[in-house]
Amino acid sequence: MELENKLLLSVSDRNYPVKGVWIGLYWTAIESKYIGMSHTYKTSQKINIENAGELTSLSIEQLANRIFSWQPLEASLGVAAINSLIEPKGEPGNIKEYIKDKAKNKTVTIIGRFPFNNEISDIAKKTYILEIEPEKNELPMMACEDVMPKSDINIITATTLINHTLQRLLELGSNGINIVLGPSTPLSPVLFDFGANILAGLRVNNINDIVKSITQGVKKFSLLNGTESIYLYKK
Repeated sequence: MELENKLLLSVSDRNYPVKGVWIGLYWTAIESKYIGMSHTYKTSQKINIENAGELTSLSIEQLANRIFSWQPLEASLGVAAINSLIEPKGEPGNIKEYIKDKAKNKTVTIIGRFPFNNEISDIAKKTYILEIEPEKNELPMMACEDVMPKSDINIITATTLINHTLQRLLELGSNGINIVLGPSTPLSPVLFDFGANILAGLRVNNINDIVKSITQGVKKFSLLNGTESIYLYKK
């Protein structure tokens, strides 16, 4: 977990109090220095969150260390905690138009079910869509070893940071443009060091609105109120 370790080490100032922790059906958020988010990564296993009900009494470092957990819900907390310590710098805008422009007549690998997948498939020369539980024309995740090295563009859900596969996926996509996408995305140059070219995440502008969205079951990240889409390019 070299990537996860470097991310944790990059947030050297960890003295901020944990002001709030919200674990919703689809999204998790933690407020410390900033407001950090992650996907609420669920499995069929029955998992009890350690210190449930008392998470705000922990230090932000204790929560951030959970990024190393192999229990998905615990790792979700760890990612949100680290993101709450990273200033959400970036240019406002939706990365979809950039992807559509670059994908024309290119080979594209998409890891994750994004709302624009069909649009990309229509304009790309070849599109591979990978999922843990594939449906219809999707491929299983193990296909990444074959398809990513021959792709011009790789669109990678930041949820892969939670299940500890992001580092390997960035390595496999080194022949193309690697875009890490979603609210879980750490807007940190550390990801550039591991092969990311573009980071597309969210900045929270209104704590009340985002908490309402999270706790009342909003699923699509485009419908998360109190946020704006931002992106960073590798310089």
